[in-house]
Amino acid sequence: MINKKYLKNLRSKEINNKNHFIFDLYNERIMDSLEILNLNFKEILILGDHGIKLREFINQKYINSSVTIYDLKKNDFDLDEWKYKSDKKKYDLIISNFFLFLSDKFDYVLKKIIFSLSPNGFFIATLPTEDNFKALKLAMIKTDSELYSGAFNRFNNFIELVKIIDLLKKNDFKIPLVNLEKINLEYNKFEKLLHDIRSMNLSYYNTDKKIIFEKKLYFKKLEHNFKKNLNNNFAISTNFYIISGWKDHKSQQKPLNPGEAKNELKDFL
Repeated sequence: MINKKYLKNLRSKEINNKNHFIFDLYNERIMDSLEILNLNFKEILILGDHGIKLREFINQKYINSSVTIYDLKKNDFDLDEWKYKSDKKKYDLIISNFFLFLSDKFDYVLKKIIFSLSPNGFFIATLPTEDNFKALKLAMIKTDSELYSGAFNRFNNFIELVKIIDLLKKNDFKIPLVNLEKINLEYNKFEKLLHDIRSMNLSYYNTDKKIIFEKKLYFKKLEHNFKKNLNNNFAISTNFYIISGWKDHKSQQKPLNPGEAKNELKDFL
Protein backbone atom coordinates (compact mmCIF):
# COMPACT_ATOMS: atom_id res chain seq x y z
CA MET A 1 0.00 0.00 0.00
CA ILE A 2 1.06 3.58 -0.63
CA ASN A 3 2.36 5.58 2.30
CA LYS A 4 0.28 8.69 1.58
CA LYS A 5 1.98 10.83 4.21
CA TYR A 6 5.46 10.05 2.89
CA LEU A 7 4.39 10.54 -0.73
CA LYS A 8 2.87 13.91 0.12
CA ASN A 9 6.06 15.07 1.86
CA LEU A 10 8.16 13.77 -1.03
CA ARG A 11 6.08 15.42 -3.75
CA SER A 12 5.82 18.68 -1.81
CA LYS A 13 9.58 19.22 -1.80
CA GLU A 14 10.69 22.20 -3.82
CA ILE A 15 12.94 21.38 -6.75
CA ASN A 16 15.26 23.90 -8.28
CA ASN A 17 14.30 24.45 -11.92
CA LYS A 18 17.83 23.52 -12.95
CA ASN A 19 17.21 20.01 -11.62
CA HIS A 20 14.43 19.14 -14.06
CA PHE A 21 16.93 17.65 -16.52
CA ILE A 22 15.51 14.11 -16.80
CA PHE A 23 11.88 15.20 -16.56
CA ASP A 24 12.45 17.63 -19.42
CA LEU A 25 13.82 14.81 -21.57
CA TYR A 26 10.46 13.09 -21.14
CA ASN A 27 8.67 16.39 -21.74
CA GLU A 28 10.44 16.77 -25.08
CA ARG A 29 8.84 13.52 -26.27
CA ILE A 30 5.40 14.79 -25.26
CA MET A 31 6.04 18.11 -26.98
CA ASP A 32 7.13 16.35 -30.19
CA SER A 33 3.80 14.51 -30.25
CA LEU A 34 1.78 17.68 -29.63
CA GLU A 35 3.74 19.61 -32.25
CA ILE A 36 2.36 17.52 -35.10
CA LEU A 37 -1.27 17.87 -33.99
CA ASN A 38 -2.95 20.70 -35.87
CA LEU A 39 -5.50 21.38 -33.15
CA ASN A 40 -6.05 24.47 -31.05
CA PHE A 41 -6.62 23.11 -27.55
CA LYS A 42 -8.44 25.64 -25.37
CA GLU A 43 -8.81 23.88 -22.01
CA ILE A 44 -5.67 22.04 -20.87
CA LEU A 45 -5.07 19.98 -17.74
CA ILE A 46 -1.58 18.97 -16.57
CA LEU A 47 -1.50 16.11 -14.08
CA GLY A 48 1.83 16.32 -12.24
CA ASP A 49 3.92 19.46 -12.55
CA HIS A 50 7.28 18.17 -13.80
CA GLY A 51 9.58 20.75 -15.34
CA ILE A 52 9.10 24.24 -16.71
CA LYS A 53 9.86 23.28 -20.33
CA LEU A 54 6.41 21.77 -20.90
CA ARG A 55 4.62 24.74 -19.37
CA GLU A 56 6.60 27.14 -21.55
CA PHE A 57 5.78 25.08 -24.64
CA ILE A 58 2.05 25.06 -23.82
CA ASN A 59 1.99 28.81 -23.22
CA GLN A 60 3.72 29.49 -26.55
CA LYS A 61 1.83 26.99 -28.73
CA TYR A 62 -1.63 27.51 -27.24
CA ILE A 63 -1.52 31.23 -26.51
CA ASN A 64 -5.19 31.69 -25.66
CA SER A 65 -5.62 28.43 -23.75
CA SER A 66 -6.59 28.03 -20.11
CA VAL A 67 -4.13 25.78 -18.25
CA THR A 68 -4.92 23.96 -15.00
CA ILE A 69 -2.27 22.08 -13.02
CA TYR A 70 -3.05 19.38 -10.47
CA ASP A 71 -0.15 18.36 -8.24
CA LEU A 72 0.52 17.61 -4.58
CA LYS A 73 3.17 20.28 -4.31
CA LYS A 74 0.89 22.91 -5.82
CA ASN A 75 -2.60 22.24 -4.51
CA ASP A 76 -2.46 19.11 -2.34
CA PHE A 77 -3.85 17.03 -5.22
CA ASP A 78 -4.23 13.28 -4.71
CA LEU A 79 -4.92 11.13 -7.79
CA ASP A 80 -6.86 8.58 -5.76
CA GLU A 81 -9.10 11.28 -4.31
CA TRP A 82 -9.55 13.40 -7.42
CA LYS A 83 -12.92 15.13 -7.16
CA TYR A 84 -13.44 14.98 -10.88
CA LYS A 85 -17.22 15.37 -11.19
CA SER A 86 -16.90 19.12 -11.77
CA ASP A 87 -14.42 18.38 -14.59
CA LYS A 88 -16.94 16.51 -16.74
CA LYS A 89 -16.08 16.99 -20.44
CA LYS A 90 -14.10 20.09 -19.48
CA TYR A 91 -10.64 19.57 -20.99
CA ASP A 92 -9.71 19.01 -24.62
CA LEU A 93 -6.11 18.14 -23.71
CA ILE A 94 -4.85 16.24 -20.65
CA ILE A 95 -1.11 15.73 -20.17
CA SER A 96 0.77 13.78 -17.51
CA ASN A 97 4.51 13.28 -17.18
CA PHE A 98 5.68 10.48 -14.83
CA PHE A 99 2.80 10.99 -12.42
CA LEU A 100 -0.04 8.54 -13.04
CA PHE A 101 1.85 5.54 -11.66
CA LEU A 102 1.82 7.23 -8.23
CA SER A 103 -1.70 5.84 -7.92
CA ASP A 104 -2.34 2.16 -7.23
CA LYS A 105 -5.71 2.54 -9.01
CA PHE A 106 -4.59 3.09 -12.61
CA ASP A 107 -7.88 1.82 -14.02
CA TYR A 108 -9.81 4.32 -11.89
CA VAL A 109 -7.48 7.17 -12.90
CA LEU A 110 -8.10 6.45 -16.60
CA LYS A 111 -11.85 6.54 -15.91
CA LYS A 112 -11.42 10.00 -14.40
CA ILE A 113 -9.39 11.18 -17.38
CA ILE A 114 -11.82 9.97 -20.06
CA PHE A 115 -14.68 11.46 -18.02
CA SER A 116 -12.89 14.84 -17.89
CA LEU A 117 -12.05 14.96 -21.61
CA SER A 118 -14.35 16.82 -23.95
CA PRO A 119 -15.43 15.07 -27.20
CA ASN A 120 -12.40 14.70 -29.49
CA GLY A 121 -10.18 15.52 -26.50
CA PHE A 122 -6.64 14.15 -26.45
CA PHE A 123 -4.75 12.43 -23.63
CA ILE A 124 -0.98 11.84 -23.52
CA ALA A 125 1.26 10.65 -20.70
CA THR A 126 4.61 9.09 -19.85
CA LEU A 127 5.05 6.07 -17.57
CA PRO A 128 8.16 4.18 -16.41
CA THR A 129 8.80 0.64 -17.63
CA GLU A 130 10.20 -2.33 -15.76
CA ASP A 131 13.65 -1.60 -17.22
CA ASN A 132 13.76 2.05 -16.18
CA PHE A 133 17.16 2.74 -14.52
CA LYS A 134 17.81 -1.00 -14.62
CA ALA A 135 21.59 -0.73 -14.17
CA LEU A 136 21.11 1.25 -10.96
CA LYS A 137 18.51 -1.23 -9.69
CA LEU A 138 20.89 -4.14 -10.22
CA ALA A 139 23.72 -2.30 -8.43
CA MET A 140 21.38 -1.56 -5.51
CA ILE A 141 20.30 -5.20 -5.24
CA LYS A 142 23.94 -6.31 -5.14
CA THR A 143 24.83 -3.64 -2.55
CA ASP A 144 21.86 -4.56 -0.36
CA SER A 145 22.80 -8.23 -0.53
CA GLU A 146 26.36 -7.48 0.56
CA LEU A 147 25.34 -5.20 3.45
CA TYR A 148 22.00 -6.64 4.58
CA SER A 149 21.92 -10.21 3.19
CA GLY A 150 18.78 -9.28 1.27
CA ALA A 151 17.38 -6.57 -1.00
CA PHE A 152 15.01 -3.73 -0.09
CA ASN A 153 12.36 -2.25 -2.38
CA ARG A 154 13.89 1.00 -3.63
CA PHE A 155 11.98 1.70 -6.86
CA ASN A 156 8.29 2.27 -7.34
CA ASN A 157 5.91 -0.10 -9.07
CA PHE A 158 5.50 -0.01 -12.82
CA ILE A 159 2.45 -0.84 -14.92
CA GLU A 160 2.82 -3.72 -17.36
CA LEU A 161 2.44 -2.98 -21.07
CA VAL A 162 -0.39 -5.49 -21.58
CA LYS A 163 -2.33 -3.92 -18.70
CA ILE A 164 -1.84 -0.40 -20.09
CA ILE A 165 -3.20 -1.39 -23.50
CA ASP A 166 -6.12 -3.34 -22.02
CA LEU A 167 -7.14 -0.49 -19.72
CA LEU A 168 -6.94 2.13 -22.48
CA LYS A 169 -9.33 0.01 -24.56
CA LYS A 170 -11.54 -0.83 -21.59
CA ASN A 171 -11.99 2.86 -20.79
CA ASP A 172 -12.98 3.68 -24.38
CA PHE A 173 -9.92 5.62 -25.48
CA LYS A 174 -10.01 5.81 -29.26
CA ILE A 175 -6.87 5.17 -31.36
CA PRO A 176 -4.89 4.15 -28.22
CA LEU A 177 -1.14 4.13 -28.73
CA VAL A 178 1.75 2.97 -26.54
CA ASN A 179 5.30 3.72 -27.69
CA LEU A 180 8.47 2.59 -25.96
CA GLU A 181 11.17 5.25 -25.58
CA LYS A 182 14.74 4.87 -24.32
CA ILE A 183 17.18 7.63 -23.41
CA ASN A 184 20.81 6.76 -22.72
CA LEU A 185 22.75 8.92 -20.28
CA GLU A 186 26.43 8.98 -19.30
CA TYR A 187 28.07 10.55 -16.27
CA ASN A 188 31.73 10.92 -15.42
CA LYS A 189 30.83 11.29 -11.73
CA PHE A 190 28.56 8.90 -9.87
CA GLU A 191 27.36 11.67 -7.53
CA LYS A 192 25.95 13.55 -10.53
CA LEU A 193 24.00 10.50 -11.65
CA LEU A 194 22.47 10.10 -8.17
CA HIS A 195 21.79 13.83 -7.97
CA ASP A 196 19.73 13.83 -11.18
CA ILE A 197 17.70 10.80 -10.10
CA ARG A 198 17.13 12.15 -6.58
CA SER A 199 15.94 15.46 -8.03
CA MET A 200 12.98 13.60 -9.57
CA ASN A 201 11.53 13.03 -6.07
CA LEU A 202 10.37 9.55 -7.04
CA SER A 203 11.70 7.59 -4.08
CA TYR A 204 9.95 4.35 -3.16
CA TYR A 205 6.74 5.36 -1.38
CA ASN A 206 4.97 2.16 -0.27
CA THR A 207 4.43 1.29 3.39
CA ASP A 208 7.23 -1.33 3.41
CA LYS A 209 9.81 1.38 2.66
CA LYS A 210 13.14 1.12 4.50
CA ILE A 211 12.90 3.92 7.06
CA ILE A 212 16.56 4.30 8.05
CA PHE A 213 18.60 6.54 5.72
CA GLU A 214 21.73 5.08 4.15
CA LYS A 215 25.19 6.18 5.29
CA LYS A 216 28.19 7.05 3.15
CA LEU A 217 29.38 3.43 3.21
CA TYR A 218 26.31 2.36 1.26
CA PHE A 219 26.89 4.83 -1.55
CA LYS A 220 30.60 3.96 -1.76
CA LYS A 221 29.68 0.32 -2.22
CA LEU A 222 26.92 1.26 -4.65
CA GLU A 223 29.38 3.19 -6.80
CA HIS A 224 31.76 0.24 -6.75
CA ASN A 225 28.99 -2.15 -7.82
CA PHE A 226 27.85 0.16 -10.63
CA LYS A 227 30.21 -0.88 -13.41
CA LYS A 228 31.59 1.77 -15.75
CA ASN A 229 31.26 1.44 -19.52
CA LEU A 230 34.01 1.38 -22.15
CA ASN A 231 34.22 5.19 -22.01
CA ASN A 232 35.00 4.91 -18.29
CA ASN A 233 31.67 6.61 -17.52
CA PHE A 234 28.64 5.60 -15.51
CA ALA A 235 26.03 4.76 -18.13
CA ILE A 236 22.34 4.47 -17.42
CA SER A 237 19.21 4.32 -19.52
CA THR A 238 15.74 5.56 -18.74
CA ASN A 239 13.06 3.47 -20.39
CA PHE A 240 9.50 4.71 -20.49
CA TYR A 241 6.20 4.48 -22.33
CA ILE A 242 4.39 7.31 -24.07
CA ILE A 243 0.70 6.48 -24.01
CA SER A 244 -2.05 8.39 -25.76
CA GLY A 245 -5.68 8.21 -26.80
CA TRP A 246 -8.70 10.25 -27.87
CA LYS A 247 -12.18 10.82 -26.53
CA ASP A 248 -14.77 9.61 -29.00
CA HIS A 249 -16.25 12.15 -31.44
CA LYS A 250 -18.39 11.88 -34.57
CA SER A 251 -15.63 13.50 -36.67
CA GLN A 252 -13.24 10.61 -36.02
CA GLN A 253 -12.87 7.96 -38.69
CA LYS A 254 -14.82 4.80 -37.83
CA PRO A 255 -13.95 1.27 -39.00
CA LEU A 256 -16.27 -0.15 -41.65
CA ASN A 257 -18.69 -2.91 -40.79
CA PRO A 258 -18.34 -6.26 -42.59
CA GLY A 259 -19.61 -5.92 -46.16
CA GLU A 260 -19.35 -2.10 -46.31
CA ALA A 261 -15.98 -1.95 -48.05
CA LYS A 262 -16.09 -0.72 -51.65
CA ASN A 263 -12.90 -2.51 -52.68
CA GLU A 264 -11.56 -6.01 -52.19
CA LEU A 265 -8.08 -6.80 -50.88
CA LYS A 266 -7.03 -8.13 -54.29
CA ASP A 267 -7.57 -4.63 -55.76
CA PHE A 268 -4.51 -3.41 -53.82
CA LEU A 269 -2.25 -6.41 -54.39
